[in-house]
Amino acid sequence: MKRLQLFLATIIVTGIFFFFTKEAFASEGTIEMLSTTDERYRCWVASVRMQNQEFRVVFTCRDLIYPVDDNVFNYMLWTTPVDGSKPVKLGVLGLGKGEFRTQKPFSALFVTTEKSKDVRSPQSPVVMRGSVESLESFFGQPPTPTPTPSPEEEVKEEGQELTTRQKLLLALRRAGIAALIALVAIIGLVFVITRSRG
Repeated sequence: MKRLQLFLATIIVTGIFFFFTKEAFASEGTIEMLSTTDERYRCWVASVRMQNQEFRVVFTCRDLIYPVDDNVFNYMLWTTPVDGSKPVKLGVLGLGKGEFRTQKPFSALFVTTEKSKDVRSPQSPVVMRGSVESLESFFGQPPTPTPTPSPEEEVKEEGQELTTRQKLLLALRRAGIAALIALVAIIGLVFVITRSRG
């Protein structure tokens, strides 16, 4: 009987673990929000779950028009929670670049235009919308190794890439170094010869 209870408890805990893990992965990814109107609004968003179990939502937007309408100055960003509850307000897009934080997993983002920054729920139509594209397609594949060239190949490549001007400068530099060494040797020789006579 105890084995059966232990077995059932293990299955339940494992099921809960997988359920919450999928929620977390649903919110990690990139989102391309495109306009739902005739305007060319668009935003690119990245969402990553941090070690403190908080999602960081970084965004950059293009072609936001200010003012949106008479007395409408705010583009408000909202999440669509995975659990189907009411939308969660992240904040105002401002000039189109920024970062928000949220604890609640989400599957999509949308933007509304609001008269006030203090609204608690969307009051106006959606002007942009996008769904989370999971990072699993990127992390699910094993990395493709990039071949590293051998030192001989690197030397050949470097030699082939020199232009005529670079070759001339390299030759002059080497000749200058050789002339400097010869001059120091001659001065040293003259110094030794004149010291031994005197």
